[in-house]
Amino acid sequence: MHVMTKVTLGIGGVLLLISAAAIGIGGVSVDNALSKAETNGHEYWTGNTPTTFTGELNLLSRYHVFVEEDRSVSVELIDGNEYSRFYPCEELNSCDLYEPGYTYVGEISVESSGTWEIKFSGDVVGDSDVMIHEEKFPLGGIMGLGGGCCGICGAFLLLIIGGIMALTLKDKPKVQTTIQIDNEMVVVKENP
Repeated sequence: MHVMTKVTLGIGGVLLLISAAAIGIGGVSVDNALSKAETNGHEYWTGNTPTTFTGELNLLSRYHVFVEEDRSVSVELIDGNEYSRFYPCEELNSCDLYEPGYTYVGEISVESSGTWEIKFSGDVVGDSDVMIHEEKFPLGGIMGLGGGCCGICGAFLLLIIGGIMALTLKDKPKVQTTIQIDNEMVVVKENP
């Protein structure tokens, strides 16, 4: 078998194995993130109204805000804009998220990661429990899945090329020419 054929098939096989592993690891990561999303993420912060929370908010996360049942709260992202702000659940048509003992009021989204300040104003009664859940976007898992899929396509392409090369390229036979000069035999080897 030709050396280039062996190299092509070898690289294709290794790339196939690495890509399959990347798909597996990325899939597990995305699955874990989706199972946490079904539970509205994980608890990030709790407090009582009226209050102000200052903390790190990540561009690749969504922050679900809940208030104690039968209470109300207004939420304001200080120094927010049209992209970094609080979105009431009515605006997003997502008021069906559930957390035992709490009512979902909306989501905080930011356009850049950093330290943000959130102001919670309570209802007339005051002293309502508020809670923020963080739902992280599984960027690493999605990149692993995407890279694995691209790698598998590349691996199959290399394997197909290697297979075609194995079937079409043949080692050229060595030709041996014998010349006899004055009863002496001289062997000349030639490669065509």
